[in-house]
This record gives sequence, C-alpha cells and structure tokens, in this order.
Amino acid sequence: MDKSEQETAFASAKALVEKVIGGLGVVAAAVRAKASEGQANWTLQRGSAAILVSVVQRDGTVHLRVISPMATLPDVPRREPLFRHLLELNAGGLSNVAFGLLNERVVAVSERPAAGLGEGELDHMIRHLGAVADTYDNRIVTDFGGKLASDKS
Repeated sequence: MDKSEQETAFASAKALVEKVIGGLGVVAAAVRAKASEGQANWTLQRGSAAILVSVVQRDGTVHLRVISPMATLPDVPRREPLFRHLLELNAGGLSNVAFGLLNERVVAVSERPAAGLGEGELDHMIRHLGAVADTYDNRIVTDFGGKLASDKS
C-alpha cells in the first residue's frame, strides 16, 4: 500500500470508528484521546473497565486495536496461577479477545487490519471486549490480588 492509499485507509478507519462510537450513544469528539502521527485514539467506559479504541498505521497497514487495562499484577506468588488462568481463558474461546500483559497490567485486547472492517464487526469488537473486561477485571482482583486498573489509589 503506498502512502496515499495508507492515508485514505487511515482516514476511512477513523471515520468508521467515530460513526460506530456515535452509534453507542457517545459523542466521538468528546472521547477522542491524544493522537500522534499515524495513530488516533478514543476512550470509552464500560462499567469499571476503560476501553481504548485506536486506529494505527503500522508496517504499511492500518490496524484497528481495542484494548482495556484491567488490573495490576498481583504479588509474585499469585502470578503463576493468574497466568495459567488467563491462558486457559484464552484457549477456552473468548471470541476475538485475548488476555495479555502490558506495562505490569493484565489487559484484554482485540486487533485486526482495518481493511474490510464493517460497522457491525467494529461495534461487536468494542462491545464484546468491553463486556469481557468488565466481567473479568473484578474476578481477577478478587481471585488473584492486584488492583483494578480503574482504581485511582
């Protein structure tokens, strides 16, 4: 994809995100987060889970990434059981969402190239990831320790 095609794909993906966010009853302009060259971001809330929706130009392709920081890592002795649990959940069929680690936090993430992405699929990605994150963030902290990522203390 040449630079002009990338710019067009990036602009189209951003417009799609704003349309879908609007369909969720949220004013997209009000939830736009800091952007940089080749990346646009929006932040949403689903219960206790913050959701970051990003359009990113990477490796000549435009990607759509939805991610939610859920909890800080627990004390070291409880990490291995947590990691095993997260891997089992990943293998159990979360349907286009996976748990991972980023900056000492448990996250839920869904990502795909933006090419061919439609409104229905993007709406599903955002809603489903938000539901998974909001369902599991409290369970992780209760069962394994750590703190909710949404805790300000």
